[in-house]
Amino acid sequence: MVHADDDGGRGLLMPLVDVLARVPSLADRAGRVLVIRMMSAELRETLMVEEHQTAIGHLFNLAEVCQQSPERLSALVRIVSRFDHDAQSMVELRRVVAELTPLDLFPTHERARLFTLLAGVVVPDIADIYRVVAGPTAPSLYGPTTYPEVFRVLETLNAGADGVPRPLVFVEHIAARVRTELAIELHRWTESQAVSMNLLPELTAVRDSLRPETAEPLTPPPGSPAYLVLQLRREGPSGERFRLSHWRQLGRPAPWSPLHGADSVGTLDEVKRQVAALIERVEDDWAQYSPDIRIEFVLDYENLNLDVDQWPWENSDDEVVVPMGCRYPVVVRSLERMTTRKYHREWRQRWTELTGQLGRSAGLARTSTCRALSGTEQGLRELLTRFNTERGLVSLVLSAPPSPEHAGRDEVAAGVKAGVPLVVWHRQDCGTPEFGDVVESVLHGQDELHLLERVRLARNTAFKERHHVGEALTILYDDPERIVVPSQPGPPREGVAVG
Repeated sequence: MVHADDDGGRGLLMPLVDVLARVPSLADRAGRVLVIRMMSAELRETLMVEEHQTAIGHLFNLAEVCQQSPERLSALVRIVSRFDHDAQSMVELRRVVAELTPLDLFPTHERARLFTLLAGVVVPDIADIYRVVAGPTAPSLYGPTTYPEVFRVLETLNAGADGVPRPLVFVEHIAARVRTELAIELHRWTESQAVSMNLLPELTAVRDSLRPETAEPLTPPPGSPAYLVLQLRREGPSGERFRLSHWRQLGRPAPWSPLHGADSVGTLDEVKRQVAALIERVEDDWAQYSPDIRIEFVLDYENLNLDVDQWPWENSDDEVVVPMGCRYPVVVRSLERMTTRKYHREWRQRWTELTGQLGRSAGLARTSTCRALSGTEQGLRELLTRFNTERGLVSLVLSAPPSPEHAGRDEVAAGVKAGVPLVVWHRQDCGTPEFGDVVESVLHGQDELHLLERVRLARNTAFKERHHVGEALTILYDDPERIVVPSQPGPPREGVAVG
């Protein structure tokens, strides 16, 4: 919040104090206290208005607190009008408040878009940023504050010598301190505002001044990894609706801090269309950066055998639809493991071994792969024993799909709990020679391709030949450094919009 502690700020309060002194409902202490309580309830914040032995002193303190934000001034008018709607003093109160409330510099929908981007973003030195942007004579901040409050105060201040509105400079300072993709989105927002004001060159100069000479370029180099992570869970008693959450990050995964989008809820067909719309969106947003886009589905055991890699990558009326697994590396990840920290120690250890092997060679050592051979209890005991005694095991090939009626469900659970980061299976039959051949090629091939690229090519072969084992090939490829379970999931949008 902003404290009007300068003489100019106090002088501006006196016209408001004078008109409040003529409002009948504020004439006595009880009336003033009631108005303050009602304002606090409406604004959902406690207004700290100091008491005073005189009425004029109490009204001055009320006016000082209300002037700190246009929202409070508006609430003051609304509450008082409920008691004194027809009083002549209300006409004067509305006039004075209108003079104190600055006109919005930015359209409401643009402000909403900005604050949506900033939701949940923590910048520790926001007070220092505000002081730098606002200047030494601006009102001071006190106590906890929010981006909308700082933004609103900066709107009331004149632009600097370069003509760039101070709120745009503030957003540029925030962009210099956040993750790559959010910074890019914030830059897009400020650029669109600057273009409408014919201030783009001036904004560019501000941005350049904030970038240290030693800083890495914001734009990731071509071929950098970019992730679209999709979490899918059933929702509701019928089991026919799903909640889709999604995250995206452009650039190197260190630090891993993906941008979380709004959740959606719909039927499986609606979710498929929404997933395609999200892929279309990242293709559009990331096209100029030429990244290596990777798609990951975070699934629980119940949905682990979904054919997500065969879902369309775009919403199209084409007669032949290309599955996303042919266009991108598509993998699944374990929701249960992400949400259960007691499995993470071994998970990280085995992931380090896996990435080390892939860094030294295109394929994995055969001794690091465990093949489940039996769906019996004894077979499961043997599997668990191997995990407990052979710490070098980093991949598991299931003996059956991980559906409730097959032994693969217990096998994949055993692998997840043991920290195995890579699991492979066929969604219908894991016992065919064809599946064995594909597993051999994918896991142990010695070409120059990455393991996930060999999976993608196997799916393309299946698409061309129509009946090929690669069409039902699932790979669980789980990186413990990239956790995406939200602490506070975003609200769903009922009735998924189809892009």
